[in-house]
Amino acid sequence: MNVQERFHATCAFEKVDRPIRYETIGFWKETYARWHKEGLSEAINDDIFSAPEYFGFDPQRWLPITPDPTIEPGFWPRFEEEILEEEETYVIKRDNGGNTIKAFTDGHSTIPHIIESPVKTMRDFEEIKWRLDPENPERFSGFLDLMIGYANATTDKYTNIILCGLFGTFRNLMGLKGISIAMRRDPALVHAIARQWVCMHSTLIKMISARVPVDWIYFWEDMSYKNGPMISPAAFKEFMSPYYKELIDSLKADTEIRIFGVDSDGDVWLLIPLFIEVGVNFMLPFEVNAGMDIRRVRETFGNKLTIMGGLDKLALARDVDALRSEVLEKVPFMLASGGYIPALDHAVPPEVPLKHFEYFLEMVRSLA
Repeated sequence: MNVQERFHATCAFEKVDRPIRYETIGFWKETYARWHKEGLSEAINDDIFSAPEYFGFDPQRWLPITPDPTIEPGFWPRFEEEILEEEETYVIKRDNGGNTIKAFTDGHSTIPHIIESPVKTMRDFEEIKWRLDPENPERFSGFLDLMIGYANATTDKYTNIILCGLFGTFRNLMGLKGISIAMRRDPALVHAIARQWVCMHSTLIKMISARVPVDWIYFWEDMSYKNGPMISPAAFKEFMSPYYKELIDSLKADTEIRIFGVDSDGDVWLLIPLFIEVGVNFMLPFEVNAGMDIRRVRETFGNKLTIMGGLDKLALARDVDALRSEVLEKVPFMLASGGYIPALDHAVPPEVPLKHFEYFLEMVRSLA
């Protein structure tokens, strides 16, 4: 099998020659720093190019709608980053998503503190809506053209379009508190944002897929904490379900794309059936520390959902015995059930020694 055939067969719960090799969604920058001291070449330092190739992952080509869908919803042009206040230990700045944030300057990985979000009212949204215009030709004049060219230059690969999901868009535009209030006090604003989300991504994905084969859509959401989702099932059905279904149905009608994946940390149990209802058929990363057991997910939802992840990253930080137990308790069962891509339940943290990660890869791949 080539990589593309292997990926599609996996998602169709068909037999494969071996599992897809993409055993983590990434690495903390502090992890690279530690591993460089432990002998890893300093040329191995990014999650998209050097590290996946070095560790033998199956080639996947990423087509982000925007350089960082985790901080902004697909603006083009993006906001210019601007330092507003600078102190010894932190800076206050406007980021590329238009948020005013407080970020620490010591270089350690952390979630920035959002002081103010760009949208509070319908007027605010109308004033920045032009940045979400899918027809802006400048979207393709640099960044997207470069990524499409890179994907087309690689033959044996599978390709995804990664974008900011709908809840991610709500949160990036309004902040968690702001969107929570707006769902009760200004639902018209929430629906207006959702309609633009569908319009922009339906248009852009069809334009991209006309220029490069696209195997799956990757919605970045991160909409749950350890104890449950940030949105109730009722609010999901009102503000998200119609728009996810509209987008997925439109793409199924006009493209060959049939795999739609959602990435959310935390406890997503209440959200899984709602995502399945609107056409999502792939999820990751299933954080163990939030109570997500991929064996239970498989037993509950069967072949409605391709699963990627679910192996406790912290087991790799403890010792080899913990690592072995985690792999042997889950991977054979999941591979036998089909529709599974063995992977950790999030990016590799700096507590993990390089030799433990290398042994983890060896173990997982030997089970195939």
